Amino acid sequence: MLALAFRFRGAVALSACAVVGAVAAFAGNLHAQTAPSGVPQDLTQEGQVTVSIDGVPDPVFAAEEAKYPGDITSFDTWRGFSHQGKRVITLTLPKPADVVSVSVRALQDFPLGIYFPRDVEFQFEMQGRWYTAGSEASAYPQSTRNVMAQTFSWSSPRGVEASAVRIVVPVDVWVFLDGFDVKGYTTRTGAAASTLTPVAANLDKPLGPLSPTAPNAYGIRNMLLVETGANGSLGTWSEQDFVPMLGYVNDRGQITAPLFDTILFLPYGSVPTTQAGLSAYLQDLFSPGKQLSALNEAVGYVNQVLHRPGFKERVVLSLPYFAYGQAAFGTVAGSPVQFAGSPTDPDALQARETAESWYVQQLLSDWNRAHFTNLQLVGLYWNEEQFRETMPGEAAYVQFASQLAASHHLPLFWIPFYGAAGIADWKALGFSAAWIQPNFVEQGSQAYLARMVNAAQTAAQYGMGVEVELTGISYQDQALYDSSLAQLSAYGFGSNQASHAYYDGSKLLLTSARSTGLARVAYDTTASFIAGVALHGGS
Repeated sequence: MLALAFRFRGAVALSACAVVGAVAAFAGNLHAQTAPSGVPQDLTQEGQVTVSIDGVPDPVFAAEEAKYPGDITSFDTWRGFSHQGKRVITLTLPKPADVVSVSVRALQDFPLGIYFPRDVEFQFEMQGRWYTAGSEASAYPQSTRNVMAQTFSWSSPRGVEASAVRIVVPVDVWVFLDGFDVKGYTTRTGAAASTLTPVAANLDKPLGPLSPTAPNAYGIRNMLLVETGANGSLGTWSEQDFVPMLGYVNDRGQITAPLFDTILFLPYGSVPTTQAGLSAYLQDLFSPGKQLSALNEAVGYVNQVLHRPGFKERVVLSLPYFAYGQAAFGTVAGSPVQFAGSPTDPDALQARETAESWYVQQLLSDWNRAHFTNLQLVGLYWNEEQFRETMPGEAAYVQFASQLAASHHLPLFWIPFYGAAGIADWKALGFSAAWIQPNFVEQGSQAYLARMVNAAQTAAQYGMGVEVELTGISYQDQALYDSSLAQLSAYGFGSNQASHAYYDGSKLLLTSARSTGLARVAYDTTASFIAGVALHGGS
């Protein structure tokens, strides 16, 4: 990736030494003792315990997870789980038993990126069918900074007759568990498991990719990310810059076909999320002769060449993400705004909402005054690539942003990185549509094609589009780019099958369009992919 492309695109890696220290801090001599007569016995030792993934397996996350293989039924070592959806921990018994309690312990170590699961669900099996006794939510928010443990448990004096027991644990980043324990009786019969709620079959049936014709795609087929507001010429777009992005320009200089139908404007990561920084960004975004104004002129020109009168390019504008704990924002309505939290606003939620409202008012006022004749504002983009549930007040803040966009009759879009927390819950968080970053090409020599397959499966599972990613135009970069496009086509995410966002670093496609030889291949390949031409590539 170019040094100037300031996007965070990755996941948390844990220090093995640090985790060992955390394990040592909590490990204790808590082995279950032989139960006296009349007391429930330890059923965990009677059956077989297995762990499975309810999600999309990923070899990189699996390799990280394998470093922490503790016995989940013991209190001596923690078992670590990294991303990949939920974990299903099952105890299969040799014969039915009356289960009276199920419990598991979880660790939270905020600085290490280890968080309590949001909840733990308890399920029981009898005669081949599963039933749920419900979930226990975490008693502490994931924003809790103390290093601590808590036990998730279910119990019933009468018990449930079951031949197998399992817990279902969501894993957003890292979850560490130990002490999985099931107690009950083999000498008595509990209430039938069928008295509980049946577990719905195909609860997570894949939704399929976000279709370009889906109502929540808002007509977005191919959306190019354009970063502005910093980095000199790399962050400044002219009419001449936009023309080859709107229409395919062949090697003879002729515009022959439409290219990107949507442009997403977002600030470079170096743009400060302060009132002064964002005011400067907006001034630059709406300045005559560049950025939005240049795009408007370029659309008019391409419309003439392609004989498409009245066509309007779709535009998506960004909403800044104000992180909890950030330094002072500025002054709104005569009052200082800062995000560090206070006794009257402990999560800095009111402060962040005030700043977001101020920004949206400025943004839409500037847009309405501009009267761009060739542009159509179709949505707003949440400029944060993960859901930071570990931050105080985060869920309420994202919901507010969604409602703020809706109050202006605009959808809110999201492009999380691969493995980011919140992907499975993007609709519940309030987003109208989402595209997943595969983060494949940027891995260079470490890239593996299974990542593209997994990204496509994840997108299909949750009804998302996919981001196409270009990080260089060398021979090696092109081979990986070809592989990613070929994989998308092979797995039903080709042109007209799915909506795509395109990340190309800092004007890489523009550089390619103005080049010859090998350096131009990326531009031509992109145009072919958008046109629906079958691509074959691999590395």
